Amino acid sequence: MEIENQIPGGGLEPLRSELQVTAQMRNYLLLTAKWTHFLSIVGFIFIGLMVIGAFTFGAIMHSMMANFPGAPTSIPGGSSVVMTIYLLFFAVLYFFPTLYLYQFSAKTKAALLYGEELNLAFAFSRLKSFFKFWGIFLIVILIFYGLIFIGYTIGSSFIR
Repeated sequence: MEIENQIPGGGLEPLRSELQVTAQMRNYLLLTAKWTHFLSIVGFIFIGLMVIGAFTFGAIMHSMMANFPGAPTSIPGGSSVVMTIYLLFFAVLYFFPTLYLYQFSAKTKAALLYGEELNLAFAFSRLKSFFKFWGIFLIVILIFYGLIFIGYTIGSSFIR
């Protein structure tokens, strides 16, 4: 396995060494795989609940509003469809990082059980994808918040 190492002069120098996975590393990886398995299963359950909620939102709101005297008997036009689309969007959005976490867990366990380097490499590629997804998502959210802040600042300057 060839690894590049930063040398003091600023260049990269290839190192020729094999990475050894110690017993302590194996224990840490196995414990991490167990926790990521648990978190991914819980994630899939919540995604399922979001999908169920997306398709039952209108009926739930209708039955809740029927219990309040004087309340309208139906929710305003289109809000049920908007909420369904909203919940489905977030279910799809959360599906991919949850899948990456599950794949990391499964491949890490298989790699440690059978000593397969390819499974461990794939597991770490899934972990990279998990963090890359959330990193890009965070950047998008920060840009969105920044635009809201700029819009609020510009809009409030015209109110005075």
